[in-house]
Amino acid sequence: MVKKFKKTFNIGFNSILLAFGLYFFLVQHKIAPGGVTGISLIMANLFTILTVGQWSLLLNITLFILAFFLMGKDFGKKTVLSATIISLAIMFFEKYFPNTILSNDMIINIVFGAGIESYALSCIFFNDASSGGTDIVAAIFNKYFRISLAKSLFAIDFLVVMLAIKEFGIEVALYAVLCVVIQSFGFNYFIQGLGRKIAITVISDFSNEINQMILGKYKRGVTLYKAEGGYSHKKRDIILTVVPFRKYISIKDDILKIDKNAFVFTHSISEVLGEGFTYGVFE
Repeated sequence: MVKKFKKTFNIGFNSILLAFGLYFFLVQHKIAPGGVTGISLIMANLFTILTVGQWSLLLNITLFILAFFLMGKDFGKKTVLSATIISLAIMFFEKYFPNTILSNDMIINIVFGAGIESYALSCIFFNDASSGGTDIVAAIFNKYFRISLAKSLFAIDFLVVMLAIKEFGIEVALYAVLCVVIQSFGFNYFIQGLGRKIAITVISDFSNEINQMILGKYKRGVTLYKAEGGYSHKKRDIILTVVPFRKYISIKDDILKIDKNAFVFTHSISEVLGEGFTYGVFE
């Protein structure tokens, strides 16, 4: 129950953060960053009867109805939450901060807008949701036409940029292209960072004591490898455990307290699946 609440809270918070980055750094400067927000910005400029946030909400509702019939009723329940919050948050910013400009420097707006958006989106994905919008279109194309998600999303973003050239001019559209590129690199960086853990390997004559310490004090899973020294031919256990980065220093210190001559080496892991991490006993 607590884990479900934390996921829902993270989805909601990062959806608002995503809307903040989109509105204050991109939408306010007519930069169409692809996706539903980019389409909504163009539509709001063409048909002023609705604002960007209202167009976003209308388009997302339409896409979710389409997904319901084409993808099934269980498709993306958490995505509905995220997409709705993003649209409502943009509408809130439009109403209460209509003329707020944080910076007139386009490079600053591109970097911060794309950076905040990619970070928030990676957090939303990390909590098993998405921001909806063109993700739904890509999923439909993937299911019915066997077009990959990456190709579908690229084609949609490319189409949005082409429309932006006509509506806002080539210079602003080029800023939008730069924004999409930064978003892509930023998303990949952040999504790997959020799942990143550290693997600790320990070779020691006190492997039993170190094993008990990791299991008892830190509640982390441990794997023991049977090994033999290449020179001494002495048999011993090699300890392997995978932990969050924040726990590494304290575990390392405790290992060295047990055996100051322990041979310890580590390496980073971008993602871990399984007991203790994604559906764990130890979390």
